[in-house]
Amino acid sequence: MNQPIPDLSTVVEAERKMFGKHVLPIAIVLIIIGLFGLLSPILLSAVTDGVLAGILIFAGFTWIIHSYQMHQHHLADWLKPLLLLITGGIMIALPNAGIAAIGLMFILYFVLDAYRNFTQSNVHAHHGRGWFIFSGVIDVVIALLFFVTWPLGSLVLVGIFVGINLIFDGTILLMLRKTVAGNHQ
Repeated sequence: MNQPIPDLSTVVEAERKMFGKHVLPIAIVLIIIGLFGLLSPILLSAVTDGVLAGILIFAGFTWIIHSYQMHQHHLADWLKPLLLLITGGIMIALPNAGIAAIGLMFILYFVLDAYRNFTQSNVHAHHGRGWFIFSGVIDVVIALLFFVTWPLGSLVLVGIFVGINLIFDGTILLMLRKTVAGNHQ
């Protein structure tokens, strides 16, 4: 059940295959969007809501096509795509409610991640137990921040956390690019 932690060369090679020569522009775009999100977190929260709503609506239509092609005749077979379409539609029609719902998902995510970090600190004691515990404590603090300020705090916090995540993702891609370039010289 416990999978070994992948080494850096495995991670670098997987990223290189995934992004290829486009690592630099993707990294720059992620960093720019992330910085924009920190400067205008409410707007990035709204964009995040719109993107998630679009994914739900696309999934709903895809499921409808699938159900139609499979000749589904029971009401239960059509409830899932209907729920996806309605949820996506509500997120577009009421973006504040959608952003608040994303805030609730962040609370759940950080609580579950904290649990994982605390339990992994026991499993991987030789791989930096203190870092797992530290990460778990940070997760609890972030979950509490979302919880205490919910729902209005989600308008700003979602954008800030998505922005920070994009900046880190872009920075990691830049670092991996340098590592990949160093390995192929």
